[in-house]
Amino acid sequence: MFRILFRRTTAVALLAISGGYCFGQLSPKQKAENIESFEVVWRTVRDRHPDPKLNGLNWQAIHDSTKPLIENARTMQEVRGILAAMLGKLEASHYAIIPGDLYKEIDSPVSAAESSKNGRTETGSPGIVPVIIGDKAVVGRVEPDSPAAQAGLRPGMVLDSINGAKLSSSMRLLDDLKDRESQSIVEKSVTEKLSGPVDQPVAVDVTDEQGNQKHIEITRTPPKGTLVRFGNLPETRLYFESRALPDGAGYIRFNEFLDPASIMPQFEAALKSFRKAPGVMIDLRGNPGGIGIMAMGIAGFFIVKDGQRLGEMKTRDTTLKFVIFPRPETYAGPLAILVDEGSASTSEILAGGLQDLKRARIFGVRTAGAALPSDIVRLPNGDGFQYAQASYTSESGNVLEGAGVKPDVVVEQTREALLAGRDLVVEAADEWIRSAKP
Repeated sequence: MFRILFRRTTAVALLAISGGYCFGQLSPKQKAENIESFEVVWRTVRDRHPDPKLNGLNWQAIHDSTKPLIENARTMQEVRGILAAMLGKLEASHYAIIPGDLYKEIDSPVSAAESSKNGRTETGSPGIVPVIIGDKAVVGRVEPDSPAAQAGLRPGMVLDSINGAKLSSSMRLLDDLKDRESQSIVEKSVTEKLSGPVDQPVAVDVTDEQGNQKHIEITRTPPKGTLVRFGNLPETRLYFESRALPDGAGYIRFNEFLDPASIMPQFEAALKSFRKAPGVMIDLRGNPGGIGIMAMGIAGFFIVKDGQRLGEMKTRDTTLKFVIFPRPETYAGPLAILVDEGSASTSEILAGGLQDLKRARIFGVRTAGAALPSDIVRLPNGDGFQYAQASYTSESGNVLEGAGVKPDVVVEQTREALLAGRDLVVEAADEWIRSAKP
């Protein structure tokens, strides 16, 4: 049984976000751990890269020229930069050094001081889902009946500061890092700043649609979703939602392809409730991927013909064909899949595969172009190392890596639309469903 993780992380972005960490001189113990970590990274690439020839690189020569740089590095930032440069020679995503301090921060968003002060580690959320639009952190979604909703926060408002800390410094990272993954990491950073002990308020400064600045204190409540862990990934909250839209179309959204024992029964139940719906939308915007084989399971709810495939994955030793096994009951109506630059890995495999099979129409903007399956290991120096385990090609022969899934209908969300309470991508998909022939 393959347990392959399809999820993207960008080394450059992570290094930039961690720029404030670990600038001190290295101790002899740290130097030894860094050399050992370098050897682990180098050997893992040598032994696990899907191409035994490593794209024609002389990997031994790269080892010999890189090791002295690691030995002479004076800071952790320098070590990570050297490793990132070495991995960059592979010219592929899913090769990343995850700084230990950032890893720890994402894994435990409540600081040690807060935990000690409150005698607990349970975290809460005010109910705000931030997005990055241009150079601003914007309220992308407000959970219904959440403290944020009750305080009057609305999608489209600009988040200027959280607990007195200006967000402009985080936004400046995007001046040099233009890729969507960098935006996703900044979004997660903003989300973590909003998180904190349950029932303890968070103060936010926002700018509304008229340009007026407001200072609002909001309580926190337990966030939706359940905590799940997969391999060496930090714990994440997984949630699933489904509802019927005003025109009758079914809408399904989940934030990651994890915990199939929970997600798949919920998906099946949602589709059963939508069996008479004029169409169904699967919203994969911001979904970074997860367990690859879940794409086959979900596709089986929409494909009737046996033997259809989403594509194939090749490791050095095996080939896994993403064969779709139709469910006893399938949905035959129009299927729209919503994507954006944050849709990666398993999201791209599902969207691109069903697009190839002419079974789904894709709405939004081009996806991340990061479809390689990967794993994450912890290094002796405490950092994480993400590496690719295989290559992936869609059924039509398209290589999604670096190219992404191109939507059939390109739709970009805007702050103006958010302020007006509109989701332009959902609207475009809904219009297509209403116009589709029975």
